[in-house]
Amino acid sequence: MTKSTWSSNPATAQWNDPDNWVPTQLPDSQAVFGPSAKTCIDFAEGGTQQVDSIEFSAAAAAYRFNFTSSTQPALTLTGAVINHSEQQQSFIVAATTSGYNNPQLSFTGTASAGGDTVFYSAGPESPAGYGGGVISFHQQACAGSARFTAWTGAAAPPDHSTVGGEIAFCDQSSAGQASFSIYGSLGSDGDTFGNVVFHDSATAAAASFRNVGGTVSGGDGGNTQFYGNSSAASGMFINLGGTHAKANGGDVAFDSQASGCCGIFQNHAAPAAGAYGGVTSFNNNPPKTSDGGASAGNGRYFNFGAQAGEEGGGGHLEFSAKYGAPTAANAQITNLGSVMSSRSSAGHTLFSISLPASYAPTAGRATICNQPAPLKGGAGGYTEFAVFGEGEAAGYPTAGKAVISNLGGSADGLAGGFTEFSGQCSAGAATLIALGGTGQKSGGRIIFYDQSEAASAFIQLQGNGELVIGDHDGPLSVKDLLLNGGLISIQLGTATTSLLVSGSLLLNGQCEFDFWQASDGGFAFNTPYTVLKSDSLTDAQIGCFSANSIEGVEPVFSLQDAELQVIYKK
Repeated sequence: MTKSTWSSNPATAQWNDPDNWVPTQLPDSQAVFGPSAKTCIDFAEGGTQQVDSIEFSAAAAAYRFNFTSSTQPALTLTGAVINHSEQQQSFIVAATTSGYNNPQLSFTGTASAGGDTVFYSAGPESPAGYGGGVISFHQQACAGSARFTAWTGAAAPPDHSTVGGEIAFCDQSSAGQASFSIYGSLGSDGDTFGNVVFHDSATAAAASFRNVGGTVSGGDGGNTQFYGNSSAASGMFINLGGTHAKANGGDVAFDSQASGCCGIFQNHAAPAAGAYGGVTSFNNNPPKTSDGGASAGNGRYFNFGAQAGEEGGGGHLEFSAKYGAPTAANAQITNLGSVMSSRSSAGHTLFSISLPASYAPTAGRATICNQPAPLKGGAGGYTEFAVFGEGEAAGYPTAGKAVISNLGGSADGLAGGFTEFSGQCSAGAATLIALGGTGQKSGGRIIFYDQSEAASAFIQLQGNGELVIGDHDGPLSVKDLLLNGGLISIQLGTATTSLLVSGSLLLNGQCEFDFWQASDGGFAFNTPYTVLKSDSLTDAQIGCFSANSIEGVEPVFSLQDAELQVIYKK
């Protein structure tokens, strides 16, 4: 095994030239660098080198190691990169390659990329070029606490098999405590962008990731992706919004059966009008899974709405179930409101399928909090369960056993957070809470549309928190209902959307109904309509209900065989 020191006055800048080393042998155990006349080092075409460790002495200059497309890999490290100097040491991969199996720089065994004075870049041959090179970690290799950048060029690749600059973690490798800055598309090809990708059982450990939003129209932001059984562990992930109209935000994507584990995720709103916010997504990409899908684990997810000066889409979390059945598991999810009126500008979480669909997402046992708008005229944060398109489905999005709270605004007219179910989505056995706000139209809301169902759910209304079922197709059944005040919005007419409670009904204080007439003109005066059915109802509770007048006529409530009826008598 050879330990060699880079010459203080080498003949060339080639690592592969033995004459540049003291003794005149290429190192295979330890490569040492100190003061030198040549500090920009290249690798010979076709040459491959493997070394245990690279060490920079206290007197070492700032070195730059250049990796091109000529050899894959040009250098493989099996040990540590150690920098005793105060200078930054840089490993620059400027290449074109076809994927993570063809890296220019590789770490394997128990190798470590070093500390925070060591910098790595994976990108194209030039900013005007296409694609990018690859830095890979295998077996138990670790990124240490080094700093990394992944980016791509402006040119479109000849086909979509060419990736942008990529940092790949395979096998049981780890991102350690490293920091990553990942950039998006620079040209018209929005499918090419910088990547950090985890495969197999690799882990993000305690590393930090900054996925920068897209900067060109139709372009994507930087991406961090998890496949196989890889894990976000305790990593920190910041996804920034796009800075150009129609640009996507930075993205963390979990596919296959990967897990968010205990990571912290911040999805930020887009600064530019027409741009999309940062996003964390689950099972939005191939491959299809045969059992289950990706999981949000015990992670904490923060979706930010547009703040002052921001005009684009809000940060969001997506469980799209295109290629697997993802779950929010035990995640803590916070959707924050927006200063803008557009609902898409608010922080939001979406559980959805596009028909035909073979999978469906669930909110699992997550804890979700939808925050109100910060300013009057703004939009509240929200959670949506939705079905798009036409066709058959193996299942539909469900709230599972989650606890979803919708907070009211802190001042008159501040829109509350809300949760809505449409299509054939289900509230499952979830607990849905709508908390009151201060003043008119400021309560949190729970909304059911179409054929959505809540037969096993527990719904709580507090203050002027709202349950909106006026656009539901017929009666809505719930298991348990707690009314500490509350506002229930119901359509009256030929298709009255009454509320049926199969379990317990707990009534504390005054509950108000908001009745409105069916658009088909089916409403009639002097006709009783059943609006609430529960075996728990008593005659003594009739006075606890009130409602709006219609055309100046006041409502009258009565109880008939466990059915609360309302009539407007003229």
